[in-house]
Amino acid sequence: MFSLTYLRRHTAMRHLGRRLEKAAKSWVYRAIARGSRSARPATPEAIHGVRRVLLVRPNFRIGNAVIGARLIQAFAEGRPEIDIDYLGTDTTRALFEGMPLANYHALSRSMLVRPWRLVQLLVRLRQRKYDLAIQVGDNSLTSWLLIQLCGARKSLGQRGRLEASHDWVSDVSPSHAHEIVSSLAASLGLACSSRPWLVVSEQERRVAATGLTSLSGLQASIGIFVGGHLGKRLPLEFWQDLLRDLEQRQKPYLVLLGPEEETMRTPLESVAGEFGRVLPQMPLRDFLGVLANLVCLITPDTGPMHMAAALEIPVLALLRVGKSRKFSPRGPSDLTLFQPTPAEVAEQVCVNLGPGLSQKKYRHSSSLLLASDNR
Repeated sequence: MFSLTYLRRHTAMRHLGRRLEKAAKSWVYRAIARGSRSARPATPEAIHGVRRVLLVRPNFRIGNAVIGARLIQAFAEGRPEIDIDYLGTDTTRALFEGMPLANYHALSRSMLVRPWRLVQLLVRLRQRKYDLAIQVGDNSLTSWLLIQLCGARKSLGQRGRLEASHDWVSDVSPSHAHEIVSSLAASLGLACSSRPWLVVSEQERRVAATGLTSLSGLQASIGIFVGGHLGKRLPLEFWQDLLRDLEQRQKPYLVLLGPEEETMRTPLESVAGEFGRVLPQMPLRDFLGVLANLVCLITPDTGPMHMAAALEIPVLALLRVGKSRKFSPRGPSDLTLFQPTPAEVAEQVCVNLGPGLSQKKYRHSSSLLLASDNR
C-alpha cells in the first residue's frame, strides 16, 4: 500500500487523476440520465415512519467529513427515535467518535485491491435493512453507487445529473458548502446549524492542554497549519517569513504538520525561535485536542480549517484560489484573507488578538477580502 499512498500524494498524479475522473464521470452521468424519471422534492414526508437511516458521505477529505457530520446532530436532536448509521471512510472514522451513531461503516482505499472487503461491507449494509439512505453533500458517483447497493427502501439525494435515481431530492443548491447540510435538514423539517460539527471530550482537551504546556511552556498560542491541497497550498517561504514576523512581534505560536508536510519540518524549525514550536505529528484525536486549546488557527483552505470552525476556534483563513470562498468559515470570530503577504497575516493577528494574546474575537471583514482581491 506504500506505493499507492505515494502515487496518491504525488502532485502530478493528483492532477492526472482529476482529469481522468472528470472524463469518466461525464460518461457515467450521461448513461444514468437515459433512465430519467421525475424526482420529488424532499419534504418532512421523506422521514415519515423512518426508524433506521443511513447517511452516506464516503469522502476521504477531512473537511467534507466534518461538514457532513452536522446532519447527525440534526437527526439526533430532531428525531431521537431514529437509529442513525453513517457510511464514511476509514481515514476519517476517528472524527466521528463521541457522536450519537448506532453504527459507523467505513469505505477504504484498500478495497480496490481487496474487493472481498467491499462485498463484506455491502452485506453488512443490506443486513441493516435501512428505511432511508441519504446522500450527504454534493453529487458523488461513489455515494450514488453505494446508495443503490445498500438495500435501503427509499433514497434521498441532491439536485443534478443523478437526481432521477432518487425517490426525493433536495431542491436547494446553496452557494456556500456549510449550507448544503443545513438546507437539506431544513427540507426535512430538522433544525441544523450552517457550520461543521465535531465532538471533543473535556478529557481530550485537558490532556492536550497539559501536553502543550509541558512541550512548549505556552498556555495560549496561535496555531499555524501549513498544509493544503494542490493549488490551495502556500509555499514554504511564505510560512518561514510569517514565523519570522511573529517572532519579531513576540506572538506565541505552534506549527502543526500533516503527513504530507513532514518534509517542511526542518526548514520551519530553523526559523522558529523563542516564541514558536513545531509540533510532532500526532493521531487525529490528539490533533483535535490541540485545536481545541488554540487561541486561533491560521490556515489555508484545508481540513483543519473546517475542524477549527466546528470547534468554534477563531480561524484566519488564507485563500489562494477563488473557489475556496465557497468553503471559507463564516463564524463571528473568523476572518478571510485572499492571497495575503506574510506581513499582512501577522498584522491581522496583532490587530485582532492584541497584546498578550487576549481572546478578542475576529471580525469577518469583507472589505479586507475585496481589497486583497483587487491587488
